[in-house]
Amino acid sequence: MDGTDFFGPWEGDAITSWVGATSAIEDVLNKIGRRRMVWRGQVNAKWCLHSGLYRRILATGSGPSPKESDLVKAEDRLLTIAREWWRHDQLPYLELVAHMQHYRAPTRLLDVSLNPLVALWFAVEQQHSDEDHQDGRLFAIDVTDRTVRLDSEWSTYDIPWRGYPKDSKWSLELPLLWKPPSYNDRIPAQQSGFLLAGVPKYYKGSNAQYRKGPGDGSSAGLWSANEVRRATSVPTRMVDRSRNLHSNSRPTLTLRITSDAKDEIRRRLERDYGINSGTMYPDLFGMATEIRGLVDHGGLLKRPPAAP
Repeated sequence: MDGTDFFGPWEGDAITSWVGATSAIEDVLNKIGRRRMVWRGQVNAKWCLHSGLYRRILATGSGPSPKESDLVKAEDRLLTIAREWWRHDQLPYLELVAHMQHYRAPTRLLDVSLNPLVALWFAVEQQHSDEDHQDGRLFAIDVTDRTVRLDSEWSTYDIPWRGYPKDSKWSLELPLLWKPPSYNDRIPAQQSGFLLAGVPKYYKGSNAQYRKGPGDGSSAGLWSANEVRRATSVPTRMVDRSRNLHSNSRPTLTLRITSDAKDEIRRRLERDYGINSGTMYPDLFGMATEIRGLVDHGGLLKRPPAAP
């Protein structure tokens, strides 16, 4: 199972140019009307929609895909280490994992942006690796009326969802959006948000939400719970982006960007909108990481030979 298996049937025509990218985004925005969408870009269309922590748990096992209890156990271990070894007792749990995410520690949080052009840049971001030759993917996820507020439930120092019952909507409904305060420079620069949700599940006999492609379940087929979890660590409701979207559909849409289009799209975003590595990673950690990549893979230190 890879992202193409699960998301490919819903992506429609691939984006092959800058004009195609902006037209596709505008089409999505026109169809959703006043509903609220968040966006996520991935440089490889084959990648699944997994948080960093979920992806690592999945990679460690050869059996069924992880369940919610597996994720909470891992989070509990990480919380204990952060509290006891680094003494971060003063930080509420969500703030703590936001900082961990910033420094690339694996967490449940799934990065998204409120700005589709920012997400588009992440889908075409230069990697100095084989990923530059892979198609990219853009997601648009409906989070209307799904915003987390830092009230007493969510500002706890413990894992807020630890005690949720097995039949909780936490794993059944679409993800929640948390717009964190500006804990670091990247959050406002990237217009960042985080998706929060339980590991996907559904009641027995009610998996029509997870169709294998457009059409009704009987014609397209339905994914099993294990197959869904292999593809995404948050609940989704995939919708064909060519259709007219109803106000109650709460869609998850996806667009594929061909590898040949990445250079042009990246150049236009950098030239016309000032979206580049410096603006997306404005902190010193981001600068050091980018410079290291340029030195190691971009030939930054190469010089032409001296004239004879």
